[in-house]
Amino acid sequence: MPRTTDDFNLRTAAARARLVPTTEPYYQPISQGLALGYRRTERGGSWLARIRLPEAARYAESKLGRADDLGLIADEKATMTYDQAVQAARLAFAQAEARRTSGTLPGAERKTVGDLLDLYVEGYVSGDARAKEKPGRDLRNVKSIIERHLRPALGAVRIDHLNADRLKALKANLTKAPRLTRSGNPAKPKMAPGGPDPDTDPSERLRKRRARTNRIITTLRAALNYAVRQNLIATDAAWRTSLKPYGDVDAATIRYLTLEECKLLQSAVDEDFRQLVKGALLTGCRYGSLRSLRVADVDLAARSGVARVTKNGKPQTIRFNDEGCAFIKSMINGKAKKDFVFTKASGAPWKPSDQQDRMQEGCKAAGIDPPIGFHGLRDTFASHLVMAGVPLLTVSKLLGHADTRTTEKYYAHLAPDYLHQAIDDHLPDF
Repeated sequence: MPRTTDDFNLRTAAARARLVPTTEPYYQPISQGLALGYRRTERGGSWLARIRLPEAARYAESKLGRADDLGLIADEKATMTYDQAVQAARLAFAQAEARRTSGTLPGAERKTVGDLLDLYVEGYVSGDARAKEKPGRDLRNVKSIIERHLRPALGAVRIDHLNADRLKALKANLTKAPRLTRSGNPAKPKMAPGGPDPDTDPSERLRKRRARTNRIITTLRAALNYAVRQNLIATDAAWRTSLKPYGDVDAATIRYLTLEECKLLQSAVDEDFRQLVKGALLTGCRYGSLRSLRVADVDLAARSGVARVTKNGKPQTIRFNDEGCAFIKSMINGKAKKDFVFTKASGAPWKPSDQQDRMQEGCKAAGIDPPIGFHGLRDTFASHLVMAGVPLLTVSKLLGHADTRTTEKYYAHLAPDYLHQAIDDHLPDF
């Protein structure tokens, strides 16, 4: 451990020669947030400063030069006496304090926000950055947000030029910007059948844009906070207030099908796609999980399966009821272990976006208005379980959510009023 005490005599070469050589420095406090360090080796020693600015996440070390040990002559640059080292440490502290307004620590002046974003992605892949951020965040989504929104706006900005005003401007511009397509181009307004943009309410358009802005700045804050932990930025003061998320913009509403609509949809689509639709309704799996499910992943004896392609990258256990077991059994009958459970009529596997047009055409043929996407089948699975009184924790596990927060956000309003039920069942007759 570093040694910080006033008892060590660091003033003279003779006194320092009596210290035990060690890889850990000896420290003497100089002022609040500043200490002079001396690292003793068999070949002499060296000076360093330990600096901690207000609100900094941890100490930062700055090398000062060699000590005037073993007969070395001090030149105030490469070799220093004790007094010269103290002055150099004070100067290093003053320079770090001057940088605090721009948020940088020594050694980070030439780095850009783009460098920090690259560092965050590397840490996210290794798990170092992900550990302290929102669980389950998808790496693909993180990269998409960085490349579409953050790098074009801030990638070339030096860290020492990143301030609250620039971040406030970014937040405002994101709120005004139009929605982008997958190719990065502005999206065309969604057209309702026979009419203009269905989101005619200006407040609803603003809510959606603010919700999108929240998702973008959440990734930026995570990257900047990671840079603080890596000692590249001294404090989060620049974005603590300027990048606060908008409140009350995440609409906890979902679209699900009634039982009659489920039957109509299955009747309206082709046989091969009907199998996927039924599989989603019986399991609550996402399209990517279903199209990647192989026969070897199914264990009918245990009435379960394993979805290996999931949103958070972790395998998810799938549970089958009796109808689900009979359906999956009919799907895998005669297939090899390596085969996909769900395939097209030609035997070809389903591709990543094959479901989109088929769902829209199926909803139109079934008279389902407004139409839903394939993910709506997952919402239908969860919604009917919740409305039947299944606990949210159980539904959360069936959906593969990391915890119940997402489940409660989207489905809690469908649950029976358990508070009223509790007082009806247990409150005595006064």
